[in-house]
Amino acid sequence: MQIPNLGKTFRGKIRVKGDKSISHRVLILSGLSEGITKIYNLSSADDVKRTANILSELGVKIKEKDGQNYVNVEGKGLYLNFPQSVLYAGNSGTTARIFSAILSAQKFPSVLDGDESLRKRPMKRVVEPLRKLGAKIWGKNNGDNLPLIFDGAGKFRGGKNFLLSVPSAQVKTALLIANFWSDEPIKVKEPSSSRDHTERILPIFSVDVKKDEDGFIFCEGKPISPGFFNVPGDISSASFLLALGILGKNSEVEVYDVLLNPTRIGFIQALKSMGGDIEFWVEREEGGEPVGKVVAKSSFLKAQEFKGEIIPLMIDEIPILSFIAIFSEGVFCVRDAKELRVKETDRIHAICHNLRALGIDVEEYEDGFSFEGLGKDAEKKLKNDYYLKSFGDHRIAMSIFVLGCVIEGRIFVDDDIKSVVSVSYPEFFSDVQKLLVKL
Repeated sequence: MQIPNLGKTFRGKIRVKGDKSISHRVLILSGLSEGITKIYNLSSADDVKRTANILSELGVKIKEKDGQNYVNVEGKGLYLNFPQSVLYAGNSGTTARIFSAILSAQKFPSVLDGDESLRKRPMKRVVEPLRKLGAKIWGKNNGDNLPLIFDGAGKFRGGKNFLLSVPSAQVKTALLIANFWSDEPIKVKEPSSSRDHTERILPIFSVDVKKDEDGFIFCEGKPISPGFFNVPGDISSASFLLALGILGKNSEVEVYDVLLNPTRIGFIQALKSMGGDIEFWVEREEGGEPVGKVVAKSSFLKAQEFKGEIIPLMIDEIPILSFIAIFSEGVFCVRDAKELRVKETDRIHAICHNLRALGIDVEEYEDGFSFEGLGKDAEKKLKNDYYLKSFGDHRIAMSIFVLGCVIEGRIFVDDDIKSVVSVSYPEFFSDVQKLLVKL
C-alpha cells in the first residue's frame, strides 16, 4: 500500500489511550484479586485484548460498558478455572511471559500458544527460573519457544534469588507475582533498570513490594481489588505523534494525560540531547505513576550516540527515534540494543533494511547500527519512490507512516499496516488526522 501524503504541518492537543504495559498488569492483578475492579482508559490494543481473552477463558468475568471508558473485572482469586481450549497470546510477549508464571501455579494442565511471530521469541528467560521454582513446563526447543505446556503444580518452591542476565520487566513481573503461590520469598534483581510498573501497581492491590540489602526485590501479600484504576496515556504510542511535532513544518504537538514514568522517558531525553524542542511537565500521580503532558515543536537536530543505561528506557522507541535521526546532522549511533533482535521482528535488521531502501548507508552491528543523517533538508532529498517493509511489526509500520507524512517522495509498504498497527495503537491513523493542518 502507499503511505498517503497527508501534509507536513501538525498542530494540536491530543490524549492517547491507556498505556499498554500498565493495562496488561492491571487486568491480570484485577483477575487474580478478590473483588471487582473498574478500570478506566484501558488500552484498546490487540495485545491487551489477548490478555483479557485468556483471563476470560480462565473464568474471570470482564464486562466492557458500551459507550463508557471503563471495564469491570470480577476477580477470580489466585486459582482460576480449567480452560476449555488452548490459550492464545497472539503477538503479545507480555501476555505469554506473565501467564507462564500464572499457569505454572494453577492446579490443572494448560497449553499457551501465539502467532508465528511470538512463536519465534525467546521464552527460556522466564521458563528456566520457573522450572527452578518447581514448575513443570514443556515446549518447543526445550521450552524456549511457544507453544508451551504447563502441568500446574498449585504452588512454587520459594526461597530463591534470581539475578537476570538482561533487564526484562516481563520476566521480573512473572517472578514477582510468583510470590503469590509461594510460602517463601522469590526475589529478583536486574543488571540495570527496566520498567517498574509492576512495583508501582502491586501496592495499589494491597501487595507490599520489598527490597533486601543486596538489592533483590520481592513482594508479600495477596492481591485485593482497589475498586477502581485509571490507566495513564501510553507514552510509547505518543512518541509517534511527538515525532510529527518534531519533524513537521511549523508544527507543535501536545500530548496530555500521558504516562511520564522515569523508566519510560528515554525517548524524550534522547530527543532533547539531539537539540529537539521537546518538554514535559509532571502534573499529578495516578495509579502510582507520574502523569502529565509533553509538547514537541519543529526542531533542528544533531545526531548523537546512544548506548548503556538509556537503551532499556527507550527500547520500544528506538525505531521511531532512528527515523527521526534521518533528519539530523552528523552520525547517529545505537549500541547495547541487542534486545531489539528478539522483539516482534529483528528490529535492528528491519531498521537497517529500510534505511538502505531509502538510499542511506548504514553500518549494522550485532547490538545496533550507525548512519549519517541527511540533515534538515532530508524531506527534499527523499523525493523519489521508496519501497519499505514493516516486517509485520507495529512500531516499524508506524515509523514508516510518520516518515511518509513529512518527505516529498512517495513511500510504498509491503503490507496492510493498519492491521499491523492494531497490535498496539488502533487509533493511530485517526489521531494523526486530528493533528493534521490542512493548508
